Amino acid sequence: MSIKIVKVAIDIPIFQLFDYIWDEEELNQKPKRGQIVKVEFGKKINAGIVLQINGDFSCANDQDKSLKRVIELAQLTHIDEGLLRLCQFASKYYLRPLGEILFSTIPTDWKKTEKWEALEKQRNKKLKKEEHNAPQNQDKSKWLLNNEQQTAYDQLIHISAKNEFELILLKGITGSGKTAVYLNWLKKILEGNDDQCLILVPEINLTPQLEKIIRQVFINQEVSVLHSNISPAQRNIAWWKVQHGMSRVILGTRLSIFAPIPRLKAIVVDEEHDGSYKQQDGLRYNARDLAIWRGVDIKIPVLLTSATPSSETWQKVIQNKITLFELTKKAKEGATISQLHLIDLNQARKNKTIDTHGLTSEIKKVIQKTWEKNKQVLVFINRRGYSPILHCGSCQWKSECKKCSAWMVVHKKKFGDKDFSLQCHHCGLVTAPPVSCPSCGNQDLATVGMGTQKIEEHLSLEFPQIEIMRIDSDSTKRKGSADEAFSLIHQGRPCLIVGTQMVTKGHDFQHVETVIVLDVDKSLYSQDFRAIEKMFSQLVQVAGRGGRSDQTDQSNIYIQTEFVNHPLFTSLANHRYDDYITEIVLERKENQLPPYAYQALIIVESVTEKKNLEILYEIKGHIENQKNTQTTIYDPTPRMLHKHSGIERNQILIESKDRIELQSLLETALDQIEMIKKKSRSIKIHIDRDPTLF
Repeated sequence: MSIKIVKVAIDIPIFQLFDYIWDEEELNQKPKRGQIVKVEFGKKINAGIVLQINGDFSCANDQDKSLKRVIELAQLTHIDEGLLRLCQFASKYYLRPLGEILFSTIPTDWKKTEKWEALEKQRNKKLKKEEHNAPQNQDKSKWLLNNEQQTAYDQLIHISAKNEFELILLKGITGSGKTAVYLNWLKKILEGNDDQCLILVPEINLTPQLEKIIRQVFINQEVSVLHSNISPAQRNIAWWKVQHGMSRVILGTRLSIFAPIPRLKAIVVDEEHDGSYKQQDGLRYNARDLAIWRGVDIKIPVLLTSATPSSETWQKVIQNKITLFELTKKAKEGATISQLHLIDLNQARKNKTIDTHGLTSEIKKVIQKTWEKNKQVLVFINRRGYSPILHCGSCQWKSECKKCSAWMVVHKKKFGDKDFSLQCHHCGLVTAPPVSCPSCGNQDLATVGMGTQKIEEHLSLEFPQIEIMRIDSDSTKRKGSADEAFSLIHQGRPCLIVGTQMVTKGHDFQHVETVIVLDVDKSLYSQDFRAIEKMFSQLVQVAGRGGRSDQTDQSNIYIQTEFVNHPLFTSLANHRYDDYITEIVLERKENQLPPYAYQALIIVESVTEKKNLEILYEIKGHIENQKNTQTTIYDPTPRMLHKHSGIERNQILIESKDRIELQSLLETALDQIEMIKKKSRSIKIHIDRDPTLF
């Protein structure tokens, strides 16, 4: 037994590890990387993670002899080497303290050292109960694959037999059975051994549906689900089971990329193009990119799936850096590919065939006809609430949020004695709408634009005989309400479904024959260079909700637009998705935008814009002379939402053709940033690598 010095990571925003004494006799164990320990930090007791063993204490100098000791070990858990390497990479690439990243991977209760004993009892009780109630089921799941699916499956089996890293894209039209292919593949991988697999999905509302399917396929395997909506107790048990290899299949949202999976043999990133994989605060990581890094690190295949791959992924396909498998046919007999019908809003206004709520006569006829056939209609509008703005026609006043540079959205929800309220979708402020214009006193205030609530109200008046279901984040706040709504839809009774992007992804609606898209044009002239790509993907996804089985006739999608000749709609009509994605990638190349350039934002937040600009110019000046001609550092600008919750937000964009140079500049900037933050704790400064929001 001996005494050693170990370096420990603490959950604080400081780029530093801390030395502690490890007494092997006292702790009855030798130190190992990844052990979770109890230490005194300052005057508080904290959890820490051992990252380095520096050697015997007998070699310590006088300064080391004043060190504090490691008090206790967490007996049930540790961080494995693979996860440590992933977190160390994320710390370097995304420029965040390693302690923060490591502890973001751990359930909250495990960070509280006073709960360790209770957690052990909780675990033992739970496992004993599960063992007693464990069902003895025979696996009868049988997935029949068509020729295309079988070919993709066989190729995946061949790749996984190599036991090495390979990046694969399974590209298939909506309804082509991508899920069936990869679940069969993962099932084969897990046969007869203790290996594990990870399935990433972009959003929480997709998890329950996929979970049901996965539990049917892996009927005698332990499945763990990880996302932000599970309870602390559920996460504690799931995390422990994953870490100890009891869970063979791990299903989760972006945070599950940091799950401690010691025998990981394959990763699937479902809907890899989805923007939800990018975390937009704190550690601003991209789970898809980290999944690829993790695959490279531990030499396993990573499968990306999508009907509309991201430009970053498609560029790699063009460059032959990704193995491509394609599914071009619907998996189910009798399923149809939606035919596109464009409704010219300019012509509708000219012919006076559009009502005051923006619905054309053609749309109304289609709804009536579909309902008469006892089929379902899906109306997609990607804006919740009643109306985006309350407006005064006399002085042009608009319902601006007092705390944010954004409009207060009108919601049909009681506030005091009012039937409506004004809500900010950014800071959460809720107020009553004014009786008269605060600027000129005009009492004739009007709503401008439409959201899901307004469309629901209008359609209920136009079609009182049709049941209407609204599905958005407002209508599904109550736990289980989303599942209830989707269950009703799956029953097949004729209805009108009004929804946001919640209804566009992954849902296997068997009775939707008609899809209607409203208010699409705003994305066609957005200042966000990714807006067209996002809209294209969204429209392909929502079109794919129709015609998914032989329960419907030919499915159709109707889009109201002022730009009927836009190339996006031409590609949708001709189902030439590859051509359009390639066109987007070539346009990015011509303009030297990602993926042909690498970007980072340095964001400063404080109560005054003047202070932000001073700091940003200081940082820019500090790194300006160290860049080469490959890199451009732009002047400070306001964020797209430049004021949030009373805080002003400004940024500088750094753009480079050289990823290594960008990393070097950001590390130089980080040194300056840390000095600035020490002078003023009220200033918040963030670095956002590979940003998707500006």
